[in-house]
This record gives sequence, structure tokens and C-alpha cells, in this order.
Amino acid sequence: MNWISDIEEALAAREQQQKRLLMIFKGAGDWCPWCNKLDGLLKESAALDDYLDAEGILAAKIGILRKPEDVTGIRERFGITGIPFLVFYSEDGRVEGTTEYIDDGNAQSYVDWIESVDSSGL
Repeated sequence: MNWISDIEEALAAREQQQKRLLMIFKGAGDWCPWCNKLDGLLKESAALDDYLDAEGILAAKIGILRKPEDVTGIRERFGITGIPFLVFYSEDGRVEGTTEYIDDGNAQSYVDWIESVDSSGL
């Protein structure tokens, strides 16, 4: 899976290609323990990567600074309530759903979450 690491690049690719987009906002570096747990889950299993590839969904992992250092307003712009924070966009750019770390989850849990919020199959 080719994960995009720039917010504007990810949003532009979604708009240009008219594809669904999963954005994962995580701590830049290793300071966020929940982000590290999520990274570990996603490395243990290719379930999410395989699903995104099979479905043609664009994917981005965006590193963000600690809250006091967030001078660009990323948290406010995307409604981030905690990290990691996932945002799933439809082909036309609507936010279909958001979630934080899924307790007791695994990579498949994130696939299941996407399927629960994705309206493209309706």
C-alpha cells in the first residue's frame, strides 16, 4: 500500500481521482502510545492494506504535532478529538465517518469500521 503522508496531497488526489480516502492522523514521531499500538496492529496484519488496495481506496497517514505545538490548526480543521484519528471520505469528498483507536481491535476491525460507514455500496 502506498500511504500518502501529506494532507493536501491526499485531499487533492481524492478530488482528482474521485476515489474514497482513508486518512489516519497520528503522532509525528513515537510520542503517541495509541498511535504506536495502531501502527503495530497494522504491521501484524495486511488486512487493512489488502482491503484498501482491493477496493481502490486512497490512504494517508498524517503525522501531527502534540496539541500545544499544533499552530496550523490541523485538529480544529479536521475535528480531531484524540489521536490516532481516522477520517473516511466518499468519492465526492463527504466525510462518511470518523473514529479513534478501536479498543481491543485489530487490522480487520478497521476494515469492518470502513465497511460500516462507507455508503458507496448502498
